[in-house]
Amino acid sequence: MVSQPKDALLLRCAYLFYQEDKDILEIARTLGISRFRVSRYLKEAKERGIIRIELRDPSIEWEKLAIQLERALEIPRVIVIPAPYEGELNQLRFSVGEGAARLFDDIEPGMTIAISWGRTIAQMVSALPGKKISAKRIVELAGGFAEVMPGVSGSAVAARFAEKLGAECVHLPAPIIVKTSATARSLLAEESIRRTLELAATADMGIIGIAPMHPDSLMYRSASISETDFKTLAKVGAVGSILGRFFDANGKECDTALKERAISVPFDQFCNIRERIILAPGNHKIPGLKALARSNLLTTLVTDSHTASDLLNSPSGPLVSGPRTLKPNHRTANSSKKG
Repeated sequence: MVSQPKDALLLRCAYLFYQEDKDILEIARTLGISRFRVSRYLKEAKERGIIRIELRDPSIEWEKLAIQLERALEIPRVIVIPAPYEGELNQLRFSVGEGAARLFDDIEPGMTIAISWGRTIAQMVSALPGKKISAKRIVELAGGFAEVMPGVSGSAVAARFAEKLGAECVHLPAPIIVKTSATARSLLAEESIRRTLELAATADMGIIGIAPMHPDSLMYRSASISETDFKTLAKVGAVGSILGRFFDANGKECDTALKERAISVPFDQFCNIRERIILAPGNHKIPGLKALARSNLLTTLVTDSHTASDLLNSPSGPLVSGPRTLKPNHRTANSSKKG
C-alpha cells in the first residue's frame, strides 16, 4: 500500500481521535502505522496548534490550582473552594465549611468519623443536609472548649454532626489542654476517655482544623494556653497546632510541657486513620499547612482559593503573623476577569 504523506496522516490521526473517538490502537490499524507514530502525530498536532483543547467551565481554574498544590505539597487530594468576592476571614470559614460539607455526598454508609473542634468544622456541620447521609459513629478526637462559636460548644458540634448523619455520638468529656501533666495523666486513665480516644484512633475518617500561632486562635482565646506557654512555643519554633498539639516547621510535635497536657489522639495514632482531612481557610495558616504537608499527616486539604494561591506561590518559612483583611477577589467563578 502506498503510504500517505505525513501531514495527511497527522490530520487523519487527529480527526479519528477527536471527532470519531477512536482509540490509538484502532487508528494505528486503520492507517497501517504504529501506535507510537499515532501518539507522536497527536502530540505534534497539539504543538502546531492544529488541535486546540478548550475547557469552558470556569471552575477549571480551581481544579488547576488544586492539582498544582497536590503536586507541590505531595498531598493526595486538595479541594479549592472559590473565595467570596469580599474575602473576610469569617466568610472564608463559611465558604470552606460549606464546601467541605459536599465531601459527604458519597461517603460509604456505616463509617466511623472522628472530628475535632473548630469554627470552620462548625460551619461544615451547619451546611450538612439532615438525615440524607448515614454514618455509624461520630467520635471526638480531642477534648474541647466551652465555645467554638458564640453559643456553640465543641460537644454541641459533634452532637449536631451525629444527628445529621443518623449516627451515635461519642464525646470526649475533657478540656483539650489541662493545667498540669499530672491532671492529664489522671484524665487519660479514666475508662471513658481512654475508650473514646481508642475509637477515634481507629476511625475511617478524621476531620480537623488547624490553629495558627496567633492570638485570634481558639486555643489562645480560650485560655487553654497562657502567655508564658505561648512564648515558650515561639522559642521552640512552633508554627501551629492540631488536636491541641503544637508542631514545628517540619510538622513534628514540639517537645514542651504542653505535649503532656493535651487530651487528644497523638500524632502517630492520628496517622493510622485512613482519610485525614484538614479544613484551613485563611492565609495566616500557611506556615502550619506547609509544615503538615512535610510530615505526611494529611490526605486531604480543603481551603479557599485565596489561601490556595498564596500557599502555592509562597516562599519558604512563615509568611505572616496573623489573618489579613483580604482584598476583593477578581478570580472567582462569577467574575469575568481571569488571572
